[in-house]
Amino acid sequence: MKIIDCEFHYYLPEMMDYLSTRKEAMRYYPETKVLEVRDKVFARFDGVTNEYPVIDELLNFGAERVAVMDKNGIDVSVLSSSPALEELPKGQAVAFAKKSNDAVAEIMKKYPGRFLGAAVLPTPYVDEAIKELERCINELGFEYWHTHSNYKTEHLYEEKYLPLLAKTEELGCAVYVHPQASDDADMKNMGYVYSSPGLGFGLDAMKTSLRLILNGTFDKFPKLRMILGHLGEYFPFILERVDNRFEWIRDDEVKMKHSVSYYFKNKNVVVTTSGNMSKLAFECTKKALGIDSIIFASDYPYECLSAMMKYMDSLELTDEEKEKVFHLNAEKYILRK
Repeated sequence: MKIIDCEFHYYLPEMMDYLSTRKEAMRYYPETKVLEVRDKVFARFDGVTNEYPVIDELLNFGAERVAVMDKNGIDVSVLSSSPALEELPKGQAVAFAKKSNDAVAEIMKKYPGRFLGAAVLPTPYVDEAIKELERCINELGFEYWHTHSNYKTEHLYEEKYLPLLAKTEELGCAVYVHPQASDDADMKNMGYVYSSPGLGFGLDAMKTSLRLILNGTFDKFPKLRMILGHLGEYFPFILERVDNRFEWIRDDEVKMKHSVSYYFKNKNVVVTTSGNMSKLAFECTKKALGIDSIIFASDYPYECLSAMMKYMDSLELTDEEKEKVFHLNAEKYILRK
């Protein structure tokens, strides 16, 4: 069975070198790689994350990455940049976006048929982001673009980003809205895990994506498609209540023409399995959104790829359902023809 992994993370090594020279947030401290904790080697970020035991995997653009895919039965992976670039000053953001996308294009050429590209853009600089998106889709042959739920104090749902979303629809590509550390001051006071992977990631991605729905984005751009990871963040569990409350309580700030669930049923929003290995969550998502809305993604290397594959194998899915999740849904809804 063909398996496409739609979230395979990386960092451009040259950008990491730059981050190690910064004095402010979005700084990388490679010197701490000598620190060993529980037999794992860690590298530390300030403003990106706390500690990662996965730096080498993120920086890998070679045969080792292909070997990991082969070992776990992954036929094709979509390479998507981890956070940092979208929060850099304009000059660095533009330059590293081009270099990152070029590096992905090179590995696509080096290993034909094994990798696809998700563009990383200098998103807050909309004119430059549009130019780079056009280059990635039209010249490099990428599939969609990968962004984050906040850019420090800015978010994709703001009016300034409408031209970028319009261009996304025009080019016929999707946008993957990946979580970023919460920009909420109260959450940050409780520490990194609480404000980021423990809770903040899901809340921040849900806040941004729900605002995009509520402000009528998918009515303005009815062919636009948004991808959410982690089995739809928290949407499958509360979608019915969200519909009920917005139907019952009228709010002039809400511009959407339909219920929130409409945009899921209409496939303006689809979800991936990335970073969520709960059978209960999968069943909830399947019942709430339907198997046609679920796409396989591992979140490698932030998640153990072999553990994700074992989890997928443990799900009680028919062969037809497996085909949909592992490749058919991706090919139908988020990969360009």
